[in-house]
Amino acid sequence: MEKKRKYHYQISTQHIDFQKKVTLSSLFHLILKTAGKDADNNGFGLLKLQSDDYTWVLSRFVMDIERLPLENEEITIETWIQDVGAMFTTRNFRIMNGENKLIAYASSSWAVINMQTREGVLLDTLPLLNDFILSETTPIGVPTRIANVKGNVANRFEVKYSHIDVNRHASSPFYIQWIADCFSLDFYLTNKLKRFEINFLKEITFGDTGEVYQEMKSENDYYFQITTQEKGIACRARMVFL
Repeated sequence: MEKKRKYHYQISTQHIDFQKKVTLSSLFHLILKTAGKDADNNGFGLLKLQSDDYTWVLSRFVMDIERLPLENEEITIETWIQDVGAMFTTRNFRIMNGENKLIAYASSSWAVINMQTREGVLLDTLPLLNDFILSETTPIGVPTRIANVKGNVANRFEVKYSHIDVNRHASSPFYIQWIADCFSLDFYLTNKLKRFEINFLKEITFGDTGEVYQEMKSENDYYFQITTQEKGIACRARMVFL
């Protein structure tokens, strides 16, 4: 039984920004894709859960980045389950380039919800999870709670058809796009992303309208809060630059 697996990808044109670097939302999407593939291989993937009226939801995520890969670069994402608690499980990631050099570490916290009630369920519903625990940490630790944000509105959005995923809520990479769009092109030319954190607090669904608040708490350390008119505070995030 494999408790740790590697998945291979190539950074294509659809993944990059104007500097030919992978966008944060695209790298995040590849990490989520890896989590999904590995859960499928382990027997508790999304389709299996949905057949029992459950689904996976991402609660928290943190990533430390050595550098962002470039167009056509091949990367490997290695993943494993660090622990399983009553309501949340921790899944870690190690991202390497084609020469097996470190690009990033990431850690994520996941829950299972009932698709009808939208409420969390105990993870002993999935006893198979425990068979894949590998108590190996990463240097960046597990994702933690992000404090309240008091900043100014830096972006606005409305959730439309193309934002909705199979769980009938806005797909999490779009949250990251709304946050990343708070900065100008000139900012990205002169600043290098070092760390990204995000807490998902409430589901955002079709027709919701919202605002992204931004606050610089210290030099190069930015905090964000996504608030919708319909549901209140839905997400908090942090981006640290060099």
